[in-house]
Amino acid sequence: MTDDGIRWIAGAFDTYCLTFARGLEVGELVRRMGGDPGAIRQGLSAGDAMDWSDRKGLVARLGTRGGWAFALEHWSAEGMDHRILREVSRGTEAVVYLNAGVPPRWFLYAEDGRVVADFEPGVEAAQLGGEDPGRLVPALREVGLLLPDGTSAPDADGEDEILAMGERRFGLTLPRDAVEHGTLAAVSFAPF
Repeated sequence: MTDDGIRWIAGAFDTYCLTFARGLEVGELVRRMGGDPGAIRQGLSAGDAMDWSDRKGLVARLGTRGGWAFALEHWSAEGMDHRILREVSRGTEAVVYLNAGVPPRWFLYAEDGRVVADFEPGVEAAQLGGEDPGRLVPALREVGLLLPDGTSAPDADGEDEILAMGERRFGLTLPRDAVEHGTLAAVSFAPF
């Protein structure tokens, strides 16, 4: 197994909502996100998931990597819901990235049912939301999103740096070949 990281996802998909939960199995992540683990389907490519979402609505592709379960939504953003995020992070940690294809991009970090950080990459340290966003300020400086004085770095892209922070601070990684060209398990969160 190679460590593919997650920064590559910015160039692979125009839109995504990516939810990670440390130490959970895929079925438990699905349950905490409000889905039915018994409805998980195996072997869906990104194209298959898109076709399924056309018929069923909210669909996430699923897997585990590096001690984290992940749900990759290409056309929805269930992971952004704070109620869901608090449940996903109960007893563990959860990280969510959103790129809706247009600004703003968004980052969320929760721990044991609390939303610790909630912000758009590129804002100043004083504008970070969440219950304790200061915990991430050193990591944001390390990847170049914040300058030493807490202001935003003027030439930072935002997306690349925040994804790099996920790799460095949390050890996040995805199986690149399976996500881009292969198949993953998937589930529909649609109520019908």
